[in-house]
Amino acid sequence: MDKATKSLLNVLLSVLAPVLILDNCSATGDKLWHLGTTWAMVVALALPIGCGIYSLITERKIEAMTAFGLLGTILTGIVTIYANTGDALAIRPDTPWWYAAKEAIIALLLAGAMLVGGGKEGSLLRTCVYSDAIFDISRIESTVQEKGVQADYDKVLSHAALMTAGSLLFSAAMNFGLALYFLLPVPDMPVAEQAVQYNYAVSKMTWMGYLIIGVPLLATLFLVIRYLGKAIRQVTNLPEEQVYMR
Repeated sequence: MDKATKSLLNVLLSVLAPVLILDNCSATGDKLWHLGTTWAMVVALALPIGCGIYSLITERKIEAMTAFGLLGTILTGIVTIYANTGDALAIRPDTPWWYAAKEAIIALLLAGAMLVGGGKEGSLLRTCVYSDAIFDISRIESTVQEKGVQADYDKVLSHAALMTAGSLLFSAAMNFGLALYFLLPVPDMPVAEQAVQYNYAVSKMTWMGYLIIGVPLLATLFLVIRYLGKAIRQVTNLPEEQVYMR
């Protein structure tokens, strides 16, 4: 299976399938797919966790982004367990705040990792943005050594890391606000509906997050890639076709 197919399959199993499960299987009824709130959440969370474990077994490594995704999934499970330990069928009234904090913490951790790693080998910047799938890094760094412009090159990578960390901080704030928007009304709903509405809210946050937050974040990453290409050309005097991979 090629890399593009793997990425598509990962999106299907880690994002789209959980959303569909939470939307369509959370009800309790006589339909085969009516799993109830608890089992719908269990199945929805099991898919991304299973993808991560499969990747770890088959590739004997786990990428940083996959690791953070798994952490987010596990934290969702923990918050969900906490939410459903309230009185009777009601979710705990402080659940929206815990979930919002969980949504923000992953982006904050990513921003922190981006700032700490900077442009170093193995850093998050090199995993997500400045990767050898996009840039001809071996040629670039060989030219940097030949021309003796290491300090300027390091400065370019540091600026790119700062720009990316800034976009992640924005994402953290948006995630926090989006979670409160969808979840704050749930504890005020009739007790019998709260567990189902909680699952529906998690589903909405997942796909709305990719639309409202993911698209601007991708646009920012594209701008960072363009900045890297332009700044590296200025530092090394390499032509564009030798900076990017073909």
